[in-house]
Amino acid sequence: MPAPAYFLGIDVARTGLGLVIVANDGSVVASLRRAYGGVPGEPMDPQDWWRAARTGIKEILRRASLKADQVRCIGVTGDEGLVALDRTGKVLCTATLGADPRAEEHVEALTKVVGARNLLNLASGPATSAAAAVKLMWLRDNEKRVWHDLHYALPAKDFLRYRLTETLITDACDASATLLFNPKTRSWSKQLAQLVGVNSDWLPTVANGPAMSGRVTEAAARDAGLSAGTPVVTGAGHAAAIAIAAGVLAPGAMAIELGGNGACFAPTAEAARDPQGLMAASCHTLANVWALTSSSLAGAVGLDWIMDQVLPNEVAQARRNQRDPLDLLAELASEVPTGAEGLVYVPPTARSFGGYVGLKPRHGRGHLARAVMEGDALTFRQTLSALTDAKRQPTRIVVTGPGAANHLWCQILADALDHQIHAAPVAECGAVGAAILAASAVGVFKTVEDACAKLVKAKHTFSPRRAAADTYAALAPAVARLPSAIANAFHPQAAEASA
Repeated sequence: MPAPAYFLGIDVARTGLGLVIVANDGSVVASLRRAYGGVPGEPMDPQDWWRAARTGIKEILRRASLKADQVRCIGVTGDEGLVALDRTGKVLCTATLGADPRAEEHVEALTKVVGARNLLNLASGPATSAAAAVKLMWLRDNEKRVWHDLHYALPAKDFLRYRLTETLITDACDASATLLFNPKTRSWSKQLAQLVGVNSDWLPTVANGPAMSGRVTEAAARDAGLSAGTPVVTGAGHAAAIAIAAGVLAPGAMAIELGGNGACFAPTAEAARDPQGLMAASCHTLANVWALTSSSLAGAVGLDWIMDQVLPNEVAQARRNQRDPLDLLAELASEVPTGAEGLVYVPPTARSFGGYVGLKPRHGRGHLARAVMEGDALTFRQTLSALTDAKRQPTRIVVTGPGAANHLWCQILADALDHQIHAAPVAECGAVGAAILAASAVGVFKTVEDACAKLVKAKHTFSPRRAAADTYAALAPAVARLPSAIANAFHPQAAEASA
């Protein structure tokens, strides 16, 4: 019987560093999350990610009772981020994972410089403050010394790999998210770089996710408790990583992340565009596969607010009893009928407000929880509608992320989508996707497809219930109009004035 093999996955996430160790039989041997300090969504020192990695890797090896040389390969993933380095590899400034509120004015500036149509033709989609192109424009206009010394611009996960291996590489999914990359040609766009004023030499080489991209250096091995020479693969952007964790590798399937970032990822056979603009054109981290993707659809914001502000004592008690707080929310929500008796939750985005609509005295804590689950699910319904209109409706939908273990939320999603879904719950799904890429790179599995066939297991299937699906179908058009109505009522300037 062959000796077991172990693979380390690392996720540079907004709320902390996620780490997992996956064995070649598909079991998650250990998982943990290391906080960076500070407030999620605000600028932070990228070196804090590396500090979290150094202590986190040592701790997860201890929990798994493994020696450093038992880790066969390492995979990395992470949220959208821009790390500015000088020619020696020194970090020049703080970085924001995901949307950067400081750069919101430069969203319009990028669109104006490049042109809205040109940006859609050349890059992955419309400008957002999460894109590296926008963040670079902000640096150029606000951090003159940083701009002068800038020599390398890396996505978050690739900075962590740079600390591990001293190599400068990214994958096509993360490259697409920068808005400096052309998904059609799977290469950096010289035209976009020139229009934005970015030196193309600052950008890393692009490689496929399971490709070897370096080995752990002697210095990194000492710092992180790893074995020098351990191979590290290219890895994947967050959305592609959750797709790998869900076994979504080819057209016809779609991955949904319930909780976490709330990402959605639908592979395509060629570079495609969503006519509705709800999804961005991107690339899978695998060769010759593209994707339509979006994020922040059913993230943790709404339920986290309830846990922190409405039920803090009950949630603390649940955690002391080693119980998932989501189960507590699901119990409350299960006592409320479909439609939450008229209470609607609109998920906030980086550029728009969200909140509850239709709140009445009779609504209680269960209504608040159910409305969040339903509002998030109906947001995914809009995405599924966009895929259908683009003639790319998936035949198989796989759900992963923290909410995939919650039966009520999964059932609500199946009802809202009016589509059967398969739940593949795993802790730290982004890191698991990165570990699967690592497992496919060192000969333990022939391909990523073989690795997923062995390592990815859907535990439950949920089919839509007719009465609930009809209720959500009637509710969906009104819910779809609410974000624009809220944006018109609460313009950012008005919100700042009233703050």
